[in-house]
Amino acid sequence: MLKRFIQWIKKLWQGLFGSKKKRQKVTQSIDNTVAPPLSDTDLEFLFTELLAGVHQAKGQAWAQNWLNKIEHRVSTQRWVEWLNKFETRLLSANTPNNELASRLVQLGELDVGEVGDTAYSIGMKLLTRIPSEPIWEYEGPDDRKPVIAYENFSDEDYETVTWDELLIMLQENEELRQQIVNDFGIETDDPQAIVQALINQAQAQ
Repeated sequence: MLKRFIQWIKKLWQGLFGSKKKRQKVTQSIDNTVAPPLSDTDLEFLFTELLAGVHQAKGQAWAQNWLNKIEHRVSTQRWVEWLNKFETRLLSANTPNNELASRLVQLGELDVGEVGDTAYSIGMKLLTRIPSEPIWEYEGPDDRKPVIAYENFSDEDYETVTWDELLIMLQENEELRQQIVNDFGIETDDPQAIVQALINQAQAQ
C-alpha cells in the first residue's frame, strides 16, 4: 500500500513539473517568432490611422502613446524613411491635397518628436508650394516699377517656399506686398498679417 502511494506521488510530481517544462518550451517558441516587416502599404495605412486620430483632436498624449505602442514594429528611423518617400509622391502629384497637408501640420504641432517634425515639414511644403498656374500680377499706377506678368510655368519652373521665407520676401519687397494684397483681397499690407491671411485661406480650401 505504501509502495503504491509513493509511486502515485512520483507520477504526480513528474506530471506537474513535466507540464511546466512544456509550457516554458511553448512560451520560448512564441517569443522567438519574429514578426514579418511592414510594407510601405502597411505604413501608409497605419499613418492614416494616426492622422485620423490627430484630426479628431485626441491630443498630444494620445499621438505619443500611439507611436510608442507601435515602436517595436516601426522605429522612428523607419517612419522618417517612409515619410521621405511619401513626401516625394505627394509633391509630384498635380492635384493639391490641402486636407492631408493640414493634418500633417497638426501632427507636427503636437510635438511628438522626429516623426511629427517630418510630417510638419511635408505639410507646410504642400500648403505653400506655388502651382503651375498664372502667377500674381499687380495692376497699379503706371509710375510704379513693372512687376511680374502672367506667365505659364511648368512644374520645373516653380519652387516651394516656406511661410517664413515668404514673410521675409514681403518685408523686403513692397511691390510684392501690394500685389498679394490686391490679388487676394487682403485689407492690410502688414507682412505678418498677410502671411496669416494666406495660411487661413489655404486651410479653408
